[in-house]
Amino acid sequence: MSARSAIAAALILAAPLIGVPPASASEVVVSGASCTVIHTPAEHEDVLALSGVFAANWSAEILRDIPSAAEDMAVARSWHADKTSDALAEIPEHVRAAVDRVNTAGHRVGYRDEEATAPLRVLVDRNDHRRTGRTWQTFSTDEARKHLETTRRTGAPTALSGTHENLSIPADESWQRAWERTPGARAEAAASSAELRLCAGRTAGTVDRATANAETHDAPVVSLLVLGVPLGHIHTTTVLRLLEEISAFSR
Repeated sequence: MSARSAIAAALILAAPLIGVPPASASEVVVSGASCTVIHTPAEHEDVLALSGVFAANWSAEILRDIPSAAEDMAVARSWHADKTSDALAEIPEHVRAAVDRVNTAGHRVGYRDEEATAPLRVLVDRNDHRRTGRTWQTFSTDEARKHLETTRRTGAPTALSGTHENLSIPADESWQRAWERTPGARAEAAASSAELRLCAGRTAGTVDRATANAETHDAPVVSLLVLGVPLGHIHTTTVLRLLEEISAFSR
């Protein structure tokens, strides 16, 4: 680590918690043409939990269209529940067969391709994000604008980006029913949009994720990187990884 990064790390670890926003707030840090959205560990886990609940609800809504596939869907969901992308190459034959039967049943009622098992992909993506341990995400300005447009068009927040794109009529309807059944879904979409608006405008600030209210800053402040988390609870490794991520932008 460079001397500058070491000094920054010391500043973060020693920074007083003066004027720190509520624990439900996220921080948007801007560096050049990139921005980083930083969640507290608790908020990050809430987003992952919402993805899991949505996946369960979407599966249930799909089964309303293909009730005969309930047993196969249960087999597929049970296996995928804790799997990451790395494990997909070794999917057991009986699970693969169950997935194929669910998709075949979906085709009979208008679902396309693998839409009937799309909730399984949501679970795998959630597990991938959880495994990284990263509570932040970096976007270029163009990426932030594209994500914002997607959220406005589909209603899906960043965490579920792409799940509500180019769906067949039955898949779109089951997605919408599942979304309406998912607690906190609209609040997450609103908070995600507020974060993306700051990123798209290359504006540093904080977003109260409970209300989606944004507060802008003239410039990113180092002490805000620990937003809403007691300093004693921040793992040193996480702080240093974040510093490395941000310092890479300024090279």
